[in-house]
Amino acid sequence: MTWSRAIVWWVVLATTPVIADEYGFPQLDGFAATVIGTPSELQPDLSIPERPFKVLALDPFPERPSPSYVWYHDKLRYLLLEQKGPAPLIFLIAGTGSSYRSPSMQTLSAAFFLAGFHVVVLPSPTSLQFMVTASTTQVPGVLDDDSRDLYRVMKMAWEQQLSKRLDATDFYLSGFSLGAAQAAFVSRLDEDERAFGFSKVLMINPPVSLYNSALILDGFLRDNVSSGEELLAFWDELTEVLSEEFAATRGEVRLGPDWLYRVYANRRPDELRLRMLIGLAFAFTAQNMVTMADVLTESAYIVPVGTKARITANVDPYFIVAARTPFSLYFRELMVPWYRRSDPGISEDSLKFRASLNSIEDYLRSTDKLGLTHNADDVIMAEGELDWLADVFGDRAKIWPRGGHGGNLSCRENVESMLAFFGARLPEGR
Repeated sequence: MTWSRAIVWWVVLATTPVIADEYGFPQLDGFAATVIGTPSELQPDLSIPERPFKVLALDPFPERPSPSYVWYHDKLRYLLLEQKGPAPLIFLIAGTGSSYRSPSMQTLSAAFFLAGFHVVVLPSPTSLQFMVTASTTQVPGVLDDDSRDLYRVMKMAWEQQLSKRLDATDFYLSGFSLGAAQAAFVSRLDEDERAFGFSKVLMINPPVSLYNSALILDGFLRDNVSSGEELLAFWDELTEVLSEEFAATRGEVRLGPDWLYRVYANRRPDELRLRMLIGLAFAFTAQNMVTMADVLTESAYIVPVGTKARITANVDPYFIVAARTPFSLYFRELMVPWYRRSDPGISEDSLKFRASLNSIEDYLRSTDKLGLTHNADDVIMAEGELDWLADVFGDRAKIWPRGGHGGNLSCRENVESMLAFFGARLPEGR
């Protein structure tokens, strides 16, 4: 998910599975868990009073002009949390459409920093910033190509900036959601090039097939809203509920999982509305990605080639087309034609395969450096995909009984388990 869970709410296995009664995460279904997240009393203390955050910038394609309408994306920016002395370095890859500022990356970066790691957080190749500044294709969605771009950025960051300021005793890698799938591809690339020699790689809630998961997310909204009028009615309902709940607290509310949990308890939204909320969040992310890919590649699917960007321009027609473009159309009518410019014989099935973990199954089975953490009720998974992951990873998989798609990411048990995979732990009292 790309928004904070507060915004998402209203604008929007393993060989020895964990026994549900022994797991402290609330008894929520996958949709509610995805929206609400983890209540604060179940989270460890991940506050960092020193705030050792630095934002660094790279220019992967200095010869590439930055489009005037996204002048603020002149460089690729990433986050560094630096220890004062020697420490292992972990790279974290954000999920779909996200930057280093996303809630999931804030949780993970703080946890690893407090556990003693240098931490580097990279934006997703599906984020607008990465598409403009660092993507070779500028049409994200094919995992091997996107991951090659990530690996290039990681090497550039290390060679040009990080090696001069960090004493890294070891290298690790992790990612959330789409970033988790890309972490596996990056790890495989590194087996050949050995720029880092990652000792361990943890995949957190990865999709098996990007295409399948995107269709599922698309369907949460599009299968339940048949017209613009229905969408507006749904939007009006959400804003009304938000206003009522906010007024009930007399404005004294801290937006976050605790407030969302209280609202959930008060309102008990049904699964249909929860699906629509999650689908709406994804729709905004996908709409931005589709529009940017179209403009950058001059595909003229949404914006005619040669259109001049002006502050006063009426963008409603482009907004409407993008809003009506599900991932399946983006894939078939923008991505596939773009790849066929250089390879006329490429098929849709081959691109779908390259956008899946199935394409590197042999590597996933054969390396013991890769680990997996997932949830049995993750809402973005197609039928049979979790079973496939459990079979591929065996005892390297940790499948939690609930938590939806990343809803339990900041749960104390999850944080401790993720750190333990890398032989680390939080300081006492956290």
